[in-house]
Amino acid sequence: MKLVDAFKNPVTRPRAIIWTGTIISILCLVIVVMFFATTSYWFCAEICHKVQDDSIFTYNRSSHSKVSCVSCHMPANANVISYAIHKVEVLAELPMTVMGTYEIPLNGEDEVAMNGYMMPSTQCTQCHDTSKRNITTTKGIIIDHDAHAEKNFACAVCHNRVAHNEEGYSFVNKDPKTGKLNEGHSNFMKMTGCYRCHRLSDDGQEAPSPYTASGECKTCHTAGFDLKPASHKAANFVSDMHGKLAVEEAEKTTEAINEFGEEEAPANSVKTTEGNAVKDVPNMKEINDCYTCHAKKFCQDCHGGVTMPHPEGFLKNHSKEANANTAACKRCHGQNACTECHHSNPNVKGWTYNKTLPWIKQHPTATSKVGAAACFKCHESTYCAHCHVTGNTN
Repeated sequence: MKLVDAFKNPVTRPRAIIWTGTIISILCLVIVVMFFATTSYWFCAEICHKVQDDSIFTYNRSSHSKVSCVSCHMPANANVISYAIHKVEVLAELPMTVMGTYEIPLNGEDEVAMNGYMMPSTQCTQCHDTSKRNITTTKGIIIDHDAHAEKNFACAVCHNRVAHNEEGYSFVNKDPKTGKLNEGHSNFMKMTGCYRCHRLSDDGQEAPSPYTASGECKTCHTAGFDLKPASHKAANFVSDMHGKLAVEEAEKTTEAINEFGEEEAPANSVKTTEGNAVKDVPNMKEINDCYTCHAKKFCQDCHGGVTMPHPEGFLKNHSKEANANTAACKRCHGQNACTECHHSNPNVKGWTYNKTLPWIKQHPTATSKVGAAACFKCHESTYCAHCHVTGNTN
């Protein structure tokens, strides 16, 4: 008997109504149970994001571990319809989870934190009522929260790792496609995070456009704050350490620029509810730590005008610069830098460069083995006469 006929028949109508109501009630109950179950920590941690253990582990070790996932990842004061729409939207991620086509780390470009529409300040202020509590900062640090709020910067633009604390954490997840171990995310609460917007120009004066926020120390640090890092206090920092550290930093930022610079990544602008407050924000990994305190001009002033770090192609024509400014080269490379690089030739048979002997005592043997042509790549042809004609060995 068709359902419609059951309702038309006075004999079967009561039973049809009862069974229909029962089925609808059961369906509603299932939907309600599933609705709440899929918003629980159990579902997020054990079902939905089980393949993202790092996200769960770092959440569990954060100050927000007792706050439900949906409190942050669902709009503040969302209604049932908003919840339902969100459930439908995240279903699109299910195939990636099942088929292993997702990427590590999750939200790798921090677009959630950088996008004021995805993670607005209301997510934080629903619990953190700034009108009823004093905001305390680390000793020696000045943060004008009101000034940032007036420009519609969302809290997560700076506080991006509060709910997922990766500090000192050992990652376990690997990218399903490459097998590469998770590297996690940048922490915008580091000083280089501030320098995405607070910048110095190359000459150390005004911050270059579009970075209108000042990069001067006094903008963010109190008077008397120790600005010198621990590494800089080592007795041999200038003589032995700073050059190596500067090169490592330059190589790191160059690698990051090559990786991120050509892409239109979501993190390349801070998106607020009022529009793009700051465009072309660099990826935090692209920021050179040295230049958060020192403008590029600082290095050149100390190194006698030599471009630091050396630009690409410098080595090919560096002899001209070295001849014109030998003293500047020796500041980093030492007194015997040229000698140890140019005068030692392991391919020459019958002669081996001896670091313990002055070059002047070795060069007759070397030139007799290889000739003088190589010498004139750096020295003028009349250079030999300085000693061999005048007899001056100084």
